[in-house]
Amino acid sequence: MRIGIISTVGDYSWAGSEEMWKLFAIEALRRGHSIAAMLQTPIAQSEELAEFRVLGGVVFAYKPLNRVTSRTVSRGWYSRFRRFKRWHPEVVCVSGPPATPYRDRDLYRFLRAHTGGRVFIIQGNAEWYVTGQAERDALRALYRSARRIICVSRDNAELLQRQLTSTLPITVLPNPIRTRLEQPLAWPGDLEQVRFATVGRYDVGSKCQDRVLQALGTSQWKERNWRLDLFGSGPDERYLQDVIRYFGLEDRVTLRGFERDFMKIWMDHHVHILISRGEGLALALIESMFCGRPAVITRTGGNHELLRDDKDGFVSAGEDPEIIREVLERAWLNRQRWSEMGETAFQRANEWIPSDLPVRLFQTICDSEC
Repeated sequence: MRIGIISTVGDYSWAGSEEMWKLFAIEALRRGHSIAAMLQTPIAQSEELAEFRVLGGVVFAYKPLNRVTSRTVSRGWYSRFRRFKRWHPEVVCVSGPPATPYRDRDLYRFLRAHTGGRVFIIQGNAEWYVTGQAERDALRALYRSARRIICVSRDNAELLQRQLTSTLPITVLPNPIRTRLEQPLAWPGDLEQVRFATVGRYDVGSKCQDRVLQALGTSQWKERNWRLDLFGSGPDERYLQDVIRYFGLEDRVTLRGFERDFMKIWMDHHVHILISRGEGLALALIESMFCGRPAVITRTGGNHELLRDDKDGFVSAGEDPEIIREVLERAWLNRQRWSEMGETAFQRANEWIPSDLPVRLFQTICDSEC
């Protein structure tokens, strides 16, 4: 069978959201199916696709819409999906946020015209992701006609159905881990200096790094012995450097850039701070829990479904800096329990992420047609 995958994620050389469709694609290629992936240019050029290409996967690169192409697309004069359509996929799987299949008008027209099966992987959702009645009506019709919708958390699934006021053909499957650990990493020494890490794109509108820095910028926290390393890449890198200087945290906080090897990060960090406003189920959280590290998170997406408050880490009620400061204080006062909580976090993640996830993905997306 010819299966086409469209990822709507852009602006990054790679993202955790790409791991799920890639896992499915490699499983399908190994079973003898033909796979083509249409990806925004930075992701299409990523080294993460090496195995996909070796197994025979085809890559089509495309660019995000700009002012000129948006105008021509809206009038129906241009489509970025012509080459992909000529590849003649029998099943199309779209991975990304829930509203993009409508907002990108050439993608919307392509999906409506496609006569084969349609599958959607919803990688994250939040209250503001779907807006306006016209958008809701169009997405409701599109998603109700889908063969299957995969959501990475119950929270995302329930929210999408409320946003579209419709019961949808949803299956909930968690994001995968790239390397499954059989046991957690060794605990990184004593707590004379606490080493926090945040792993996520530099995008404060979603990942709230600036609010965390504000929470840590008080005189009380400056009297304590700690460091925070921010791993990732993204559009707000310069702004985060400015925020670090603004709160006088130059000797405490460092932007480390993107690090693919998550075990390298967690060998010498104690706690994962992952405050966010919109999530699916963060791959970075899954990885840190598999490494045996507790985390400080918000009640966002599937993060709080996976991590249990006061067992595997600490859950914040919101992303306001004062609320973040309160949960960080609670974590600090319980730091003698962190090693034990890390062991529990590993057990939780190991139970939560099924070892046969590639097979489940294949069966869910292909159903009986493959």
